[in-house]
Amino acid sequence: MPVTGAKAVNSKMKSIFKDISSNKANQFVRSVVSVGENNSKQYAPIEYGTLINSTIVDLNSTNGLITGSLSYNTNYAAYLEFGENWSPRPPALKSGPAWNPNAKPHFLRLGFESPESKAEIKELEKIFKV
Repeated sequence: MPVTGAKAVNSKMKSIFKDISSNKANQFVRSVVSVGENNSKQYAPIEYGTLINSTIVDLNSTNGLITGSLSYNTNYAAYLEFGENWSPRPPALKSGPAWNPNAKPHFLRLGFESPESKAEIKELEKIFKV
């Protein structure tokens, strides 16, 4: 007896698997960016919270390629990320109410590349089986 509808079932299964893998990839990229965001805030200087509250997360999907980016939308964020010669000002010299003694240059990069961040991303790779 011939099997009918096998091509339709096969096509539907391929579509379902494509949707699942696309959603999984999107969730993985979103999770990695979230790790970077949370961990970069641990190294960001804080005076009023302007910098850490200016986070921009962007996810894009083009031709099946999913990318994510994280940026800070303040005038001085680039200086803090790329500048080498700064350290967090002591609380007595700050005009704002907050202070982060762990603040470091390259705070955004450290959000993704610190040992803690790398370990968290490795865990995500296991969870999402990437």
